[in-house]
Amino acid sequence: MSVAEPTEQLAPAAARTPVPRVARRPMRKRAMHLVRRGHLYFGLFLLPWVILYGATGFLFNHPTAFSDAPFVSFGASEIRDTPMESLPAPSAIAEQVVQALNERAKEGKPYALVEPEKVKYTRDFAFATVKVDDREVSVLFDVTNPGGTVRSRPAPVAAKVEEKAPFAIGSAKGGATKGGGNRGGGGGGGRGERPAPKGGEKSDAPAAAAPMTGPLALPDPMHERVKAAVPVVLERTGFQGGEVKVSSVPDLSFLMSDGTKTWRVSYNAMEGTVSGASTDAAPPADELSTRRFLTRLHLTHGFPGGQNAKWFWAVIVDAMAFVMVFWGVSGIFMWWQLKATRKLGFVVLLFSVGVATALGLGMHDVLSPR
Repeated sequence: MSVAEPTEQLAPAAARTPVPRVARRPMRKRAMHLVRRGHLYFGLFLLPWVILYGATGFLFNHPTAFSDAPFVSFGASEIRDTPMESLPAPSAIAEQVVQALNERAKEGKPYALVEPEKVKYTRDFAFATVKVDDREVSVLFDVTNPGGTVRSRPAPVAAKVEEKAPFAIGSAKGGATKGGGNRGGGGGGGRGERPAPKGGEKSDAPAAAAPMTGPLALPDPMHERVKAAVPVVLERTGFQGGEVKVSSVPDLSFLMSDGTKTWRVSYNAMEGTVSGASTDAAPPADELSTRRFLTRLHLTHGFPGGQNAKWFWAVIVDAMAFVMVFWGVSGIFMWWQLKATRKLGFVVLLFSVGVATALGLGMHDVLSPR
């Protein structure tokens, strides 16, 4: 028998050896794998927004941090020998107010201060401004602690005196519109109003034409459409109907030219008023510093009417809301998988819930109207 024969005899046996099958992981482990991957990749994708909200939250909490205007903090030494050095206690001022009211009251029972220990200022700060050349200096006093801050910034550019819009139309309530027109429309005189015919003079305008004086009313204005639609909407949504009073509708803003000048016109359909201002009189926009830009990004919310950058930003805000909740829930599952950290983690979690509850109740008491 040749040397090759045993090999030929063993080859079929090796071929018959079954290949071991890889066992599938249990559903629980596969689910946790997806949770961990989601926790990771969602965090990587939204990392810029996490940093943004964290940094701008710090800026809101510390108004003087990375300030876009020069500022200086001052304390008790700077207000020594000034009326702000020692302020009366809030309860003492409240007592003086009650006493003065009693002196003015001629009849009835005297007033008395209730719960003087709860007397407080509605704000913690008092403000003052000083204009120096082309700068505006703002001084902030802390009314609860001696001290404050001084901040200097370029004085805002004074707006040009608005030229009276020749087409301005006022409402029937009287007064002047923003654009300088007369409310009530009785005076006429503007290009948007035509004087009524005198005496028996006949007008060439058709009898059915809209009046050329008084408020400017167009057919089927938005507030009338809203008023007509409200009962139908209430009925179809299961709410009880009643008297409808339209509180407000948006003004219409547009540009209009008289051939020599461009006007920014505003039309209020409910009042029938038209006001306008020349685009030349518009003050220059304030410079948007990096700090203001970041804090405005933090506060930007809501979906606009059209799809633009703000619309996509609102989508990211929704994504952040979802992912932050997901991070919290998935973090709990990931923590529970590590048996060595369960006991200490449970203590930390209870402490966190307790602190959050106490702070929530405390802030509810602070923010609740008195």
